[in-house]
Amino acid sequence: MTFTVRSLLTTPAAGTRSLTPGVGEERLIAWAHVCELAEPWEWLGQDALVMTTGLGVPAQSAAQIAYLDGMHRAGIAAVAIDAEMPAHPFTAEALAHAARIGFPVLETEYDVRFVSLAMLVAEAVQRERAERVQQTERMYAALSEHAVDDGIDALLDELGRILRAALSLAPRDSSVGPGALHQLAPGTWAVPMLSPGEIELRVAHAGPIDRAQLRHAAGIVDNALSVKVAARRSDWLHGSLLLTDLCDESVASAPADHLIAAYGLEPPFQLAVSQRPDARATLDEVHASFGTAQVPALATVKDSQVLVLAAMGADVEPLFEALAGSHAGLGVSAPFTDLDALPTALRQARSALIRAHQSGKLLRFEEQANTSLFLPSDPDQLREIARQVLGPLRTYDEQRGTSLTHTLRVFLEENRSWVRASERLFVHRQTLIARISRIEKIIGRDLSSMEDTAECWLAVQAAIRSGDLAPSDPPADDPERVDPAGSGG
Repeated sequence: MTFTVRSLLTTPAAGTRSLTPGVGEERLIAWAHVCELAEPWEWLGQDALVMTTGLGVPAQSAAQIAYLDGMHRAGIAAVAIDAEMPAHPFTAEALAHAARIGFPVLETEYDVRFVSLAMLVAEAVQRERAERVQQTERMYAALSEHAVDDGIDALLDELGRILRAALSLAPRDSSVGPGALHQLAPGTWAVPMLSPGEIELRVAHAGPIDRAQLRHAAGIVDNALSVKVAARRSDWLHGSLLLTDLCDESVASAPADHLIAAYGLEPPFQLAVSQRPDARATLDEVHASFGTAQVPALATVKDSQVLVLAAMGADVEPLFEALAGSHAGLGVSAPFTDLDALPTALRQARSALIRAHQSGKLLRFEEQANTSLFLPSDPDQLREIARQVLGPLRTYDEQRGTSLTHTLRVFLEENRSWVRASERLFVHRQTLIARISRIEKIIGRDLSSMEDTAECWLAVQAAIRSGDLAPSDPPADDPERVDPAGSGG
């Protein structure tokens, strides 16, 4: 519905002008009715144009203000008063109040019969309804002609031509639920999509928006996206398996180049890592968002993390930024051209993810490579530093199913506080003392010594930055699991 107060004022046959110029001209008019009663809101309601000769208009300013307030609260579009017959014309004070609340007061020429005005409104509304039906049919015809392999932009352009608006897709605000139509700015509206990818349909339109048609357009785009997602699932599955094999070095370099190229990926590459409890749901969103934007990428889940392999390019950046914002940070590797470097890129991305978790933003490996004055940036060198100190301890954990490496990390992160470390590990203080004693014997260090403590701290940080230790705590220790020495893992 787009017939408004402005539409009425700009129709010469209506012979109507505004006594409150510029006020409420975007208000919709769905029907018009003559009412001479003192309380028209008791009989008429939403989007009605009240026409009156002035018989029901009170004489005093205060009563006129109450008269206007009542109609405004009821959602009445406007009031039109005969230019020559008002028993009590609106006072300047009442008109000023109408302007403040945004309620339009109109004046119709004496020669224009109210029945003619009502017929004009009815014809305009009926004409709009017929046009809306035709418009809706054209939108659904555009969907039926849209092929699965076509880019979504082609459908958006066609719907935009039909609606006389500019349509686009963008990441949506996670606080707004699907289907909730909301205004972003004057002339710009958005409807969050139901399809995967956390996106919304945005519509830029000069003038009043037809909300029903906008919801039709959103449903059509949602339908097209869902069909595309279903059609691409097989390709995405094969791509996920390929990326997993590449990370595990299960595919030789030469055939890997051809396999990657078949997915539209060309060097230089970059690898991004995201970590959330719902990794599978995140993977679906990644596939949907990259597919909708028609940006080539491979994505998979490995060790409860979502991995995304993409080419370098400006079109990837907004997709990574959206993923980082909605998934508590994103770590991205340095650019690389040889797929043999993918395992190294994975360690780099995981290293960057550790610090990205702290900021909730996208962080590239190059940006955090120089954050330590004492540790190198090369992942292999970091792993060698960690191995020299933590190697025996990690071997002990692997052979006996304990978690003494994690105990050491927590103890150091809590500045060697017995109380805080035992609380974080959910163990008794004496159990923690026994564990630290066992750790000191295994690694040959004395944690009461500042020199040995510093060495252990740097080794733990090297393991984290190389990606060999997780960016966050693993689940709490199982109280039933105790190491052979009786100190507990």
